[in-house]
Amino acid sequence: MALNMELQQRQTEQEKLLAQRDDVSSQLQEVNRANSRLLEQVTELGQEKDKLQQELEETRKTADKRQAMLDELAIDVAQEKSRHKEELSDVRLQHEKEVLGVRARATRRAARPARGQEPHRGGDPLTAP
Repeated sequence: MALNMELQQRQTEQEKLLAQRDDVSSQLQEVNRANSRLLEQVTELGQEKDKLQQELEETRKTADKRQAMLDELAIDVAQEKSRHKEELSDVRLQHEKEVLGVRARATRRAARPARGQEPHRGGDPLTAP
């Protein structure tokens, strides 16, 4: 009878061990599936990172090109402004010369006697008859 009890205990232990083995096997399969999902996510994130780095590089190149264009435009605007300033200065100088010429003619006309008027006594020897 003791042999039957020992046999029954060993069978019970074996069933428990088989059940534990099945549990561990199920857990291992679940861990393997979780690892596979994580590996997929890591791969996708790596690809997304590469794509974002490429987009960033393209954006930087575009920004550099735009900055170069802005710098060139700023130089052109400064040169144009300088040219306009010179032209304005030239126009003002020309205008001032013309104003002085008009004033000089007006002064000469005002100094001449009107037609039919006699020159003043002791008048101007250049305008005397």
